[in-house]
Amino acid sequence: MTKVSVIVPIYNGENFLPSFVNHLKEFTFQDFEVIFVDNNSSDNSLVLLKTILADCAFNYLILSESKQGAGHARNLGLSVAKGIYVTFIDCDDSISNTKLEEDIKIIEQNEVDFVLCRTQRIYTDGRTIKHPLPNVEEGIVEPPHLGIIWISNFFNLQGTGAILAKTEVINYLGGFYASKTGEDAFLFIRLGLYGRGFYYNKVSFFYVRHSNSTISNRNKEKNGVLLSYFNLRKNLYSDELVMNNVQAIRILNKQINSDLFRLHHSGYDVNELIDDERLKDFKLNFLLFNTVSLLINKMIPHIKYNPFFYVWRRVK
Repeated sequence: MTKVSVIVPIYNGENFLPSFVNHLKEFTFQDFEVIFVDNNSSDNSLVLLKTILADCAFNYLILSESKQGAGHARNLGLSVAKGIYVTFIDCDDSISNTKLEEDIKIIEQNEVDFVLCRTQRIYTDGRTIKHPLPNVEEGIVEPPHLGIIWISNFFNLQGTGAILAKTEVINYLGGFYASKTGEDAFLFIRLGLYGRGFYYNKVSFFYVRHSNSTISNRNKEKNGVLLSYFNLRKNLYSDELVMNNVQAIRILNKQINSDLFRLHHSGYDVNELIDDERLKDFKLNFLLFNTVSLLINKMIPHIKYNPFFYVWRRVK
């Protein structure tokens, strides 16, 4: 049986594929398969990929997914994966050449469901950021510790390529959510709530943020980030695994109230926003959503000047 399945979604990746495939050849661990999933590329990705894979020694499979979104593409790859373990790497990202070898040793020497490293975000203008991960010590991390950290602050998520997990665990959690953004956060927050992990404080995943990425395009839209986070939180709020964690639900309650208050300030109708099956058990906080507070919220330049918001933020 294959040890590791590497699942690679591709959307217009012809500029990245040659270096990515060469990168795969340099892995020190060789018992892996690569499942490439084209996700409606309009460039030359498929033709180029078949050409550059012709002389590759590793096992590979090329699939196509018509439903748009990396989550759909990754789920298709999962459905045919033969590996005991699985990891997800976009074709414009990379991992260290020794990461699979190191991760396999860790996951087989410890009774854990997944292994986690640190991530370095690389911008096309040359800037780099080492993703923070506070309050986590190296070694075995019991659930739900990582899930609570990630649900509290999405920026602490280390990215898909930072995690190698048991394939059976990822399948048990249902794979990726069918959203164009936040589908990976949804899965890995739940993995952190559910699974026993092993964390090592070494940068072994390198994530490239370029101007045409899905997230970059979302960030250019008015309230794009806020709406995306709000949607992710609604998905989490209605998830059974999350609902069974009191601390996670308490965090989400506060975050969703904040999202709604910010969206109200931007002109959205709160009643329309909460008319959503995923929020059927959600209650608006009266301190924020009373008549006077909402009136002030419409008149001030920023919600931080609203005294009701100021007091609410300090209520535990």
